[in-house]
Parts: sequence; C-alpha cells; structure tokens
Amino acid sequence: MKLSSKLAMLLVITLLATILTMSFTFYIQSKEFYRDHLTKQLEHRLVAHAESIENHFVIDTILHVLKMEKEDTVNFLLFDEHLTPLVMAQPIDADLIEAYHIWIEQIIDTTVLHPSIKQPITDYVSIREHPIQHIWSMKPIYVNERVKGYLFIDQDMREFETTKNNILQLVFIMSIIIFIVGLLFVLYLTRVLTKPLQMMGRATNQIAQGNFEYEIQTTANDEVGRLAQDIQQMSNQLKRYNNTRKQFLSHISHDLRTPLTYVKAYAALLKDREENDTLCKKQAEMIYKQAKNMEVLVNDLFELAKYEEGNIQLHKDVVNLYSWFHDLKLDFDLKLQQENIKLKLEIENNEWSAFFDKEKMKQVVKNLIENSIRYTPNGEIQVRIEKNEQLQQLDISIQDNGQGIPESELPFIWERFYRVDKSRTSKNGGSGLGLAIVKHIVELHGGTITVESKPGFGTIFTIVLPQGTGLKED
Repeated sequence: MKLSSKLAMLLVITLLATILTMSFTFYIQSKEFYRDHLTKQLEHRLVAHAESIENHFVIDTILHVLKMEKEDTVNFLLFDEHLTPLVMAQPIDADLIEAYHIWIEQIIDTTVLHPSIKQPITDYVSIREHPIQHIWSMKPIYVNERVKGYLFIDQDMREFETTKNNILQLVFIMSIIIFIVGLLFVLYLTRVLTKPLQMMGRATNQIAQGNFEYEIQTTANDEVGRLAQDIQQMSNQLKRYNNTRKQFLSHISHDLRTPLTYVKAYAALLKDREENDTLCKKQAEMIYKQAKNMEVLVNDLFELAKYEEGNIQLHKDVVNLYSWFHDLKLDFDLKLQQENIKLKLEIENNEWSAFFDKEKMKQVVKNLIENSIRYTPNGEIQVRIEKNEQLQQLDISIQDNGQGIPESELPFIWERFYRVDKSRTSKNGGSGLGLAIVKHIVELHGGTITVESKPGFGTIFTIVLPQGTGLKED
C-alpha cells in the first residue's frame, strides 16, 4: 500500500472517530440537558400549584390550577388523603388512574414525607399502552401540617422525543458535512505531503538506473524541499563522476591501444624468426600472448566506453534465426569437441526471422555460450529460440548444466570487471567486461536480459527482444 493511501486512511479513520465521538457526546449531552430542563420546569409548576392550593384550599383555587394545566400532553389530578381522585383537568382512563394510585401508594410506603420537604417526587415511567416515556411527579398538599391530598401530574415526553429526533438529525447532518469537508482536506493534505515524496522516489529510481539528467522540480522550503535539493545535488555529483569515469575509460583505452599494437607487432616478428633461438622464441610467444590478452581487454574497455557514451549505432536487418545461429555455431565447433560439450538448438520453425543487428546480437550470444563452455566441462548447452506473437517479442535462452552461480553473486554479474572467480586468473575468465557489454547491447535493442542460476545445477540466461520491429516468417 502506498504511503499516501496509508496516511489518508489513518487521517480519515481519526477524523471519523473524532466526529463520531463528538457527535455522540453532543447528542447525549443535548438529550440530557433538554430532559433535565423539562423535568425542572414540570417540578417548578407542580410546586407553585401546590403552594397556591395550600395557601387557599378552596374550590376556586383548585379549579384555577386545573384550568392552567388543561393540555393534551398533561394529566393533572388532585387526590385526597385516601388517594381517591377529587378533581382532574380532563377525563382520564380508569386503568391509568389506578396506575397513578399504585405509584403514589408505593412512594408513601417507601418515602418519609414531611411539610418541610418542598421538592416533589419525580420518576420517568414507560407504560405498555403509552410507548412514549412519561414524567410522573407528585407533591403532598399540607394544610396545618396535615396531609389534605396529593397533587399529581403526568407529562408525556412527546415534545422531548420530537426534539431528540431533531437533535439526532441535526447531529447526523453536521457529521456528514464535517466528514466531507475533512475528507477533502485530508485528500488535499496527503497529496501535498506525498507528491514530493513520490517525485523523489521516481528521481532516485531514475538515478539508480543511471539517468542523471532527471531533475526534481520543487519550490518547497521545508524539510521535504531540502531533501529534494540534497537528492538533486547528489545526482549532479554522480553525473559529474560518471562523465569523468567515461572519459577516463575512453582515454585509457585509446592511450593503451597504440603501445600494445607495437608490442604485439614486434613480438610477432620475434616469434616468426627462423633463427633457432628456442628461448627467444618462447619469450616472444609469451609477450605476444599477453599483449593479445591486453588488446582484448583494451578493446572491451573501448567498446564499453562507446556504449556508455551512446556512440554505438545499430544496423538492424531481417535475419533468418536458424541460419544465423548455425553460422555462429561454427566458431565453437572445435572448442566444443575439445571440452566434450554438446550444443543443441531448439527452434520450432526453421523459417522464423527477426529484426535486429546481426553482428551485435552474435556478439551477445557468443559471449554467453563462451561463458557456458568455460564453466560446463563435459556438459550440455541448450539454446532455445521462441516467439510470442501475442506480446510481439522474441525470446532467446542459453541454458547449461555447469557449476552455476551463487545467488548472492547474481545481482553483480553485470558490473564491469566483476567476476565470480575472485582470483582473477585468465584460466576461468575473460576481462570481466563481457556481460556488461552484453547488457548494453540488449538494452540498446530495447530488450532485457535476465539470469537464473543454482550452484551445481547450471545457469539460464534469457534475452527478450521486442519485435514490433519485425518478428516474421520467411
């Protein structure tokens, strides 16, 4: 998962959790606040009515109080001291009056009542016949410190339920709006934070592939901006180093070729002299052999320098693959016989043709086969040529059953002068530049080369060449 996705997910989850927590807290607090407010308002009314009746315990005062509480959502009653209903603000079902009677009776039995207690007794009740919760509140009526009755009020909480639903709806709408605004901000923030990092990731990948021309465009002055500037500075320094190295390879190759030519030429003259000087002739042969080895090294250096400078031009043409390989195989027949190695070709159709630089690809395959011969005594080398019409590509694989390459060495075999045999003797290796040149030639064709190997079982090199450039049949 990308860093931007992780960061966005973390911020969204945090935002969502914060919104849910705040919304739930706001809803609970608002609901409790409104219910407490409704309860206090009801109790205040009940106390005021009780005081009025206690001060003027006459029918006019009682009727006036009943008239004030004549509402659809309120049942207002006055019981006598024996809990017999005296008056009520509006008709009430007998079963409901009986429920009031039982509730007041339970309070009388379980609570100490005294004229000095001004606070009414209140409870929240839910009755099966009434799904909406009700507030029941009761206050004894005292005259000359004796109980003359009980003032009771039943307030349904329909208005509270409506307000609660409105609060819930408001909280939901606010949460959606806050979430959308927060999500847009999170997406913008993650884009702002991760875009420079993605750009630097692409830049470092390009630098790792040797493209030092890639530039990081940034105007930030923060830590990310300074990191981008440091990476750009590193790229510029690597570019200067790479150019210096290329120039060195080019110059050293050129400077070594001339004296080597003279050494080789004069050694050849000494070697071919007819005088019977065995020691002189032997030494001349040694000079000639070493000069020839150095010439191969210098030529490889010179060729590699040209590839790295981009000074190599391909001369592509349509090539019959079967004939091309058999011409190439002639160069190895003697060596294969000496080493007792079998070289086999697998190709489905002898008429297949491909489009590439015939000589350059010959150099590639020859180098890979030479490596296989060197490390596969008394073994077998198999060259397989396949085409993939769907992907428009040509696959060439060179497989041997030789000693193989350790897995830890595989990432480095393409580096110049790198050899698995660290002794660097000429017995089991060339200049150490062959595979580096092979890789350059294949990539110059727009292709790829990969290697698989297991010590004791052998090695497979696979070349893949795009053939939008011309995989054909004659």
